[in-house]
Amino acid sequence: MLMLRMRSAFSARTADEGRSAFSRPGGGTLVGERLFDTRVTIRSDPVAPNAETSPFAGDGLPRRAETWVEDGVLRGLSSSRFWANRQDVEPRPAPANMIMAGGDALIEDMIRSVRRGVFITRFWYIRPLNPRTISYTGITRDGTFLIENGRISRPVNNFRFNQSLVALLESVEMLGTPTRVAAGENSSVGVPIVVPALKVRAFNLSSVSEAI
Repeated sequence: MLMLRMRSAFSARTADEGRSAFSRPGGGTLVGERLFDTRVTIRSDPVAPNAETSPFAGDGLPRRAETWVEDGVLRGLSSSRFWANRQDVEPRPAPANMIMAGGDALIEDMIRSVRRGVFITRFWYIRPLNPRTISYTGITRDGTFLIENGRISRPVNNFRFNQSLVALLESVEMLGTPTRVAAGENSSVGVPIVVPALKVRAFNLSSVSEAI
């Protein structure tokens, strides 16, 4: 669900106008800079197996395989026809799917490596906070568990989180096999999102939630 929210972040216009996590202080963008852990690669491809989507954007531009982040480095941003013409660059449609590279760690491996942490299976009621840090708030749902000394010890209350996705992808420690997920809040198939399970060093669980 969180990766679904990343799609709109790869916008050249918001970066050029200083309204984005990908804006360079003083002007310009951070394309070419390493912003995430070196294991983070994010791409889109309308013909990717199990993530097929329309080969054309809403304005008729053809969609091609694109790499947005490679080995932690921001490689490109999307530009509408209007913004591309204004900036005198080629238009580049926004991603219609998102595919994040993974690793070979099993969820069991991740759990065993944790001394004390939280195992989260689903996020819900996700809302934007700050586009300059790609920050969102939301709650956990459908199974949240305490990990102690490499084992799931018990279920715990759900939590509200306030988290920057930039900071999240900076703190990756382990990645599982990429899997297509139902990324919409209603669990519909929706936009094709393919992501691995992640173990991260820190995730901001800000308060206890009474959500089911």
